[in-house]
This record gives sequence, C-alpha cells and structure tokens, in this order.
Amino acid sequence: MPTLPRLTALFLALVLAALLPPRADAWAAKPKPLKAQADTEEVVPTVRLPDTVRPLRYRLNLTIDPDQTEYSGQVEIKVALGKAADHIWLNGRDLDMASAEVVTAAGERLPATWDQVTPDGVARMGFPRSLAPQTLTLRFTYTAPFDPSLDGLYRVSEKGLNYAFSQFEAISARQAWPCFDEPRFKTPYDITLTVKAGDEAVTNTLPVREEAVPGGGRRLTFAPTRPLPTYLLAFAVGPLDIVKGPTIPPSGARRRPIPLRGVALHGKGPRLAYALSVTPGLFLTMERYFGIPYAYGKLDLIAAPDFDAVGMENAGTIIYSEQRLLVKADDTVDARRRFLVLHAHEIAHQWFGDLVTPAGWEDIWLNEAFASWLAPKVVDAWQPRMLTARVVEQEALEAMDLDSLASTRTIHQPIATTSDIETAFDNITYRKGAGVLSMVEGYIGPDAFRKAVATHLRRHIDGVATAQDFFGALADTVHDPVLVDSLRSYINLPGVPRLSLGWTCPRTGLQVLTAQRRYRPLGSEAATAAHWTLPLCVRPGAAGATTCMMVTAARQTLSLSQSACPAVLIPNATGSGYFRLSLTTEHWRRLLAVLPRLPAAEQLALLESLWGEVAAGHQPQSLYLTAAVNLATVPAWDVASAPFPRLKQLLEQAPTDSDRAALRLFLLQAWRPVLTRVGLTPGKLDRVAPENTALLRDRLVAFLALELRDEDVRARLMALMRASDTQPPAEIRATGMAVMAQELGRPYINGLVDQLRSSTDAEEREMALDALNRVTDPTLAAEVRDMVFAPWLKLNEVNMLIRGQGRESSHVPAYWAWVQANMAHLRARGSSATLGALTLPLEGLCSATAADQVEGFFRPMAAELEGGGRTVDQAVERIRLCAAQRAGPPPQTQTPGQKQ
Repeated sequence: MPTLPRLTALFLALVLAALLPPRADAWAAKPKPLKAQADTEEVVPTVRLPDTVRPLRYRLNLTIDPDQTEYSGQVEIKVALGKAADHIWLNGRDLDMASAEVVTAAGERLPATWDQVTPDGVARMGFPRSLAPQTLTLRFTYTAPFDPSLDGLYRVSEKGLNYAFSQFEAISARQAWPCFDEPRFKTPYDITLTVKAGDEAVTNTLPVREEAVPGGGRRLTFAPTRPLPTYLLAFAVGPLDIVKGPTIPPSGARRRPIPLRGVALHGKGPRLAYALSVTPGLFLTMERYFGIPYAYGKLDLIAAPDFDAVGMENAGTIIYSEQRLLVKADDTVDARRRFLVLHAHEIAHQWFGDLVTPAGWEDIWLNEAFASWLAPKVVDAWQPRMLTARVVEQEALEAMDLDSLASTRTIHQPIATTSDIETAFDNITYRKGAGVLSMVEGYIGPDAFRKAVATHLRRHIDGVATAQDFFGALADTVHDPVLVDSLRSYINLPGVPRLSLGWTCPRTGLQVLTAQRRYRPLGSEAATAAHWTLPLCVRPGAAGATTCMMVTAARQTLSLSQSACPAVLIPNATGSGYFRLSLTTEHWRRLLAVLPRLPAAEQLALLESLWGEVAAGHQPQSLYLTAAVNLATVPAWDVASAPFPRLKQLLEQAPTDSDRAALRLFLLQAWRPVLTRVGLTPGKLDRVAPENTALLRDRLVAFLALELRDEDVRARLMALMRASDTQPPAEIRATGMAVMAQELGRPYINGLVDQLRSSTDAEEREMALDALNRVTDPTLAAEVRDMVFAPWLKLNEVNMLIRGQGRESSHVPAYWAWVQANMAHLRARGSSATLGALTLPLEGLCSATAADQVEGFFRPMAAELEGGGRTVDQAVERIRLCAAQRAGPPPQTQTPGQKQ
C-alpha cells in the first residue's frame, strides 16, 4: 500500500477494502462454462489462453499522474487470428473500459464488447460477427486505479511527493493494460507516456521524441522495444532524480557503449553512487561469460521505496527495493555483498530470462535457478574478496528444509492454477534449482556447461524456450544421456535424496556401496519410495584423488580403481551434490576426525547431512554438537557460523529447562573463545582477512548476544553503542540495536518508532524494524505487532515486520492470538503476500493441537494467501514436525560427554 500521511487515509483504505469484493484465487475454483454467442458451451481459460490468437505488436499510450487515484490508457494490439471466431480471450483486471473496437485487415472498424470473466483477469472480447483468420488490430480506451498493493502499477508517497512504479511479474501486467499476459507471447512495444510538469518517466527504452501538452505536461515517445513478454515491461513516473552513471564501454562483439543511469526518489540520487560505480565491472564480467552482446541499448537501475520483490529484471530497466540498491561504499560487507549478488542475478536475467524467455511459468525455474547459480559465480570472478564462491552450495543446503517437507513441490512445477504460478517463486525454484545446476556443472566441468548455456541462448534469441530445449543443448554439448536423465530426475521428483553410503575392499579394489530413498525428518509422512539419477563424487581419505560417478539405481555397487583400502571415505567430495548422506555412526566419527582439514564446501555439505540425520532421529545430537565445535575455529566465516541456526533450533526444542540450560552453557563455553580470537572490534584478523572477519563477527556476536544471551557480550556491546567518542563496527550495529531494544525497553523503543515516523533512509528503517522484532517485553512486543496498521509503515515494511515475528520464540503464542483477532484488519492493510507471510512465524507453536488450529483457521481462506493451499499445507506441516522433534528420543538432548 502507498504510504499515507494521515490516519484518515488509513481509515478510508480500510473502508474501501471492506466494500470491495475479496480477491479471489483460481486455486480454489474450477472454471465455469460460459454461454458463447454461437450457443455452445465454452470453458473459460484459466492460466493459459487459447492458441487461436497471437499478439504481434503493442502500442501503449498511457497518461500517468501519481497525484491522481487512477491513470488512463489507449492501447492497440496487432494480433494474428488463426481461426474464425466471434470473440477472443485475453487478460485484463479491474480495467474500466470506456471503449473497445476491432479493426480488420481491410480497415473496417467494428465495435467490440469487453467482459472480465474471472476475478484474476481473464477477459472476453466479443465481435459483432464471426471474423475469418487474418491480422486484426484491437483498440482499447480505459482507466484503471493504481493498485493498492505492490503489484501492477502502484503509487508511493514520500515527503509530500507522489510516484508511480510497476511490478508486473508474474501476472500483474493485466492490471495495467489489456494484454496477453503469458511469457510465451513476446512482441515489440511502442510506448508513449504522458506525464505532468515536473515529473520524469522511465521505461524499457530511451525517449526519442518529446512534446508539450496543455497544462504544462509532456508526452514522451520511446524507442520501440525488442520482443518482450508483458511481465518484463517497467514504468517509473514522478519527480525522480535521474543520475548519469559511468558508461559501460564496448566489449567483444558489442561495438556500442551502454549508457548507464540510476533513478531514485527526489533528493536520493547521490545514494546511487556505489551501485553505479560497481555496475560496469560486474556487467562486463557477466557479458563475457555469455559471449553474446547485451541486447537492450541502455541500463537503468531504479530504487523503489516500497517494493516487495527486492529486485526485478525488467529488460534494460531493473527495479530494486531501496533497501538493496541504495547501499554505500562504507556500508557493511554483508550489505555490499548481498547487493552485488542480487545485482548480478538481475543482470544475468538480461540474457537468461529476457533475451530468451521461458515459454511458460512451469519453466520459470530454469530462469531463476540459472540466475541464482551464475550471480555469485560472476561476483567471485570479478571481486573474489567478497567471498561469494560458496553462496550457491550454502543456499542449496538451506533449501533442504523446505524440500524435506511432504508438501514440497517439484522444481518443474505443473501450472494448473494462478496459485501454482505464485508458488513457483520459492526456494525450490531459486536455491534448490541453482544447487542442481551447480551439481551438473561440477560433474561435466565449467567449460562444457558454459558451452551448453551459450548454445541454448543462441538458438532462441528474442524468443522463448522450454526446459526440454535446454536439455537438448546440454545433450548436444556433452553427449551423455545419463546426465540429462539426472537433471530430469531432479526437476521432476520432489524432496531430497537420502543416500546411504559405505565402502568395502575386496581383492578387486575399493567398492562404494549406495542405497537411496527420499529423505524425511522425524514425524514426516512423506513417501520414501523414490530414487534419482545422481552424480556422486567420493575421495578415499582427506587427501586422496576425487572420483565422480553416476548413481542410477536404488541400490548400487560402484567400483573405484584403487587397491588400497582407506581409513575413511569422503562422500560428496566437492560438496556440490544435492542429497543428504546416511552413514554409520562409526563412519561419521571418522569423518569428524578429518572434518577441520577438508575444503570448506565439503565441510558445509557434511555438516548439513549430519543435521539431517539428527532431525530424522538416526544420529544423536551430541554428534552434531561435536561437529559444530570442531568447525568453530576454521578460517572460513560461512563454515564457522553455519551451525548457528541449527543450534538455535536445538535450544528452542530442548524438552526441559534444565536441558536447555545445560546446552546453553556448553555452547557458551565453546564459542566465547572464538569471539576472543575474532574480537568485538577490529583487530589483527581484520588486517589479514577484513571481509571474512567482518562477516564472521556479524554472525558470531548475534549468536552470542541474542541467542545465547551472553551477559558479558551484551554489556560490552551496549557500552560500544553508547560511547560518544567511537562508533561500533558497522557489522555489529544491528545486533547492538536489538540488545538495546531488549535492555532499555520503552525509551529506546520510542526512539526507534520516531525514527520510522520521520526517516526516509530505507536501510536505517529496516534496521529499526529488525530491532523492534527482537523486543522481549510482552507489552512492548504487542505494541510492535500493532505497528502493522500504522500508516507511516510502507507495505514492504509491514511484510518485514510480520516475517520477523518468530525471532523471539516466546512471543509466538501471543502473535498467533493477535493474527486471529485482527484478520479483518490484516486483510485490509496488506496484500496476498502479507496474508501468506502471516503463517511463517507459526512454526514456533510446535504442538499438534496448534497445528490443528492453524489448519482450521487458514484453510477456509487459502485462496486469499499468496501460494494458496500449499502455503497452508507447509505451515501446518512445519508445526507438526517441530512437535515431533520436541518429542524426540532422550538421546537427542545430550551434549558431548553428558551421561545418559
């Protein structure tokens, strides 16, 4: 929702929301037959329009004034009618259609009717008679409201100035103009925008003509676009700062330079300096990887103050949230690193996604997985000191929690409803998909994989492609059908493989014994009868030679050309295999003995596999704690801090207070010496490895101060925060703010609220929200929850506040009661994304009774949640699994050395 200046505006918004019909979702309803003019019953299309008509070109003429509540449009669409018809189907949602007509190939103008048939925007355009196959021109004149959420074309207000921004992915272009709103329909666009005096306008191409209009406004005509799907168009209108950045020089086959600009709200242009300065180097590294010239002529980076998508790869015009784009050169390493990976992700899409687009939403996984895989790789190639080389493997391991649910989905998601489209944008698509691509690249080698990518792109420039097309390019490159079978098995089967592995040494040499099934944690009802074709790399001993092979059967014996029998076999050598290992306790103990000497990626993979075995009830907690302590002093920041989220889970799920106290003491004794070595403030390690040390300090201080409640660390941190002559290191400031919120209570909380009321610095506002979500006083926590309804919070900040409600687990029951009591107000305040986010903190309820209550409450309203029924399924399943973990066998609660 746009930021509103007065409580009266919020009241009006609530009234309007109550009067408007609920936003229905096709997930919950089957399409109804429609009586067509030919007196035959026709099923209304849902997610896929008929193939009988195809758009060829759009002409958009929009008048956008963010000071108003609506905008207007005149749209022409040239289409090819492939079959005689007296009507066609297309998309349009909540468009107030003033007129519609069709112009035949002969130039005859015929009036047409317009009816929006489904709530999610399937529309019927009727003709006065049946028209033969031909090229038609569809014409529309309409007005539409700015969207009250952050979809379509929406308004944002700041300091009394109004702006309009767009977010059309996945199916929100239909809210801005009548269209064929599917990725398979790529056409050129001719765009004209009329804006009022003092406003700027930005879209996918640069303006080629400007005209004055009555009242002092301007009409801007932009250069025609290359073929694009509807979801990749973008608009930004208002009193914007447009900052010229360094030109991206010619490179390789691209002979023309690329103009680079930054776009921000009025007065925020200077904050674009860092993003603009790093873009040319990152861009050129990306372009060299593809070996295909950039296609879109210019590149604009737009900072939207209220934007829930974080980043959006619109062709030539990337939109980011302010929190991510407006970073500074002296911001934390984590903030700059996070931006660079996000920026590389969106730049990668300019080729993989924009130049070659998925033919349907079922293949969006390849688009997003590819960008998620390539982005950290390119950042590492350009600036290795930002330590992004293991991001893909680390995030793939994190995705395994979601992928371990019985209610998870396949990477290649069949699309039957609009909710299926929404759920396609999750960590299965992004993180698991990227991890699978990394595993494939590791198996065939980076050069062969890069060649396959280039082959795929060159075959489909300015067109659309399917996953099968990519498989074809891969097969034509590596000539290995088993590899393609492996990729297919991973995208078409849900869940994480659980690979049991051992070894034996007969006279013929070393043999690796494997068995596989689907992994499931303790309490899960997921079916386990599945097997994958999976690449496996193993190494005899910590320093042996790595051998890779393909596991193709449920049970298999693999022979290695080695006669000596190793004391330990390193499974998942290289660490890129997407599976969890099941090993004997003795095998695990041998691995733990060499774990500190293994490469960092292998350490991460083995640690996560061991956690999976603990969560499934197959290994004791004490074994995981031993592994975590063994890795506490390794140099790599991501390995040393990897156990922290799992250790927090163990603390929260401890069956008794005495168990929890014993575990807390054990963890304090293990990690206090690590902080002594790293330092609360910069020291020797920072001079040797500044980025690595800063990233470790960030996580380590947060773990000790917020999860273990280390009194000494908290006191020292508060002293740093209060010191008038020095500033705390940037990387621990957010933790310091959270500790201050917990220790100082209302006076400090009031200061954070005042900051949110007055500050326009998106990064500072985000830090304030994070600190507020760490409040421990129940009364103050209740007041923080009610801030969701404050008119001075932006909608993306409302969503941040809700998503963070589970950080202090003691507040989850009160949060759940608040959700139930305030659902009518939450419906009016937020979007479907907001309502979907309400379920995320509820895992902490951790009881079968609570799971039943959550099911009963959210199931009837599933159609209103982003993700529909699957969102409810996963929320309920997480609560049940948490309850099962808490009721696990007694050995699960032991620390190393503790007696049973």
